[in-house]
Amino acid sequence: MSVAAKRCTSPSTVELRQLKRFLAVYDEGSLVLAAKSLGLTQQALSASLANLEEELGLRLFDRSPGGVTRATDYGETLVRHARSQVAADQRALEELRSVREGHTGTVTVGIGEAFAGEIIVAAVTAMQARRPAARINLIEGYSEQLRHRLYNGEFDFIAAGVSAFELDTDYVREQIYSSDDVIVCRQDHPLVSRRRLKLADLQGYPWLVPYSRAGDLHAIVEAFVAENLEPPTQLIGSDAYRIGMRLLRRSDLLMMVAPALVAPELALDGPPLARLKIDRPTIRRHASLIYPRHRPLTPPAQQLLDEVRAQAALANAPPGRGK
Repeated sequence: MSVAAKRCTSPSTVELRQLKRFLAVYDEGSLVLAAKSLGLTQQALSASLANLEEELGLRLFDRSPGGVTRATDYGETLVRHARSQVAADQRALEELRSVREGHTGTVTVGIGEAFAGEIIVAAVTAMQARRPAARINLIEGYSEQLRHRLYNGEFDFIAAGVSAFELDTDYVREQIYSSDDVIVCRQDHPLVSRRRLKLADLQGYPWLVPYSRAGDLHAIVEAFVAENLEPPTQLIGSDAYRIGMRLLRRSDLLMMVAPALVAPELALDGPPLARLKIDRPTIRRHASLIYPRHRPLTPPAQQLLDEVRAQAALANAPPGRGK
């Protein structure tokens, strides 16, 4: 171990101001641009960064002519911890500001794209009734990608639509319901009127699959291969939900999707989409709540988390038992 590494200071003992300046340099990739964004001179920022490196006993950036910077392995490692501390400080300031101004706090939640929307709507509605002045921020995205923003401290917790990804040991994954994907298409698709579909009947049709989730396509291909059938070759990969829905309504595309994601389209009178009468290919998805293991949630965040739990229990209760 190097002498520098031996005298390395814990990131938690570094001043918050130093971490904010470090992140500005990392995000901008240039001392010049970072200094401009922070309202500092380049010399002052360079001196601050040098002090941070000396305090840690590590070189965080490699400098190039013109003030261009590139993070070292040590710098890349510090980024996540720095973002988490800065985000935690911001949350604390927002909570204090809310108390001062008579509000009841802010909650920011990441919502996985396959998480049941009606559960979130019911939970937020109940939360508003109890804390009408609370500010609630809901950000949608792929569950696998939202976890990194949780790690960085941007979210209080995540309502993940899927659970098939690794999670840091510092976070809890609490499964709250499961569902099986269905196959959907436009209402007047040639396959809709057929009652007893087989996988072979789906051959030759194009498929719409998530661009950022390769596992969905793998599941479709494996289902065809398992029955010695040629897997789909006509594919459109898309993460643009609205465009995907339009493509489904205007073509012969098929899509394997969590029921919660297309529930509004399937529930309308004269629905623009229809569910095919076939039970494969499919994926069983486990929806879960993901939150820090050792960092307590703020009171409003804890309350919204509890509301999501309660609404999920009601939505999945057997008929006649509170549903």
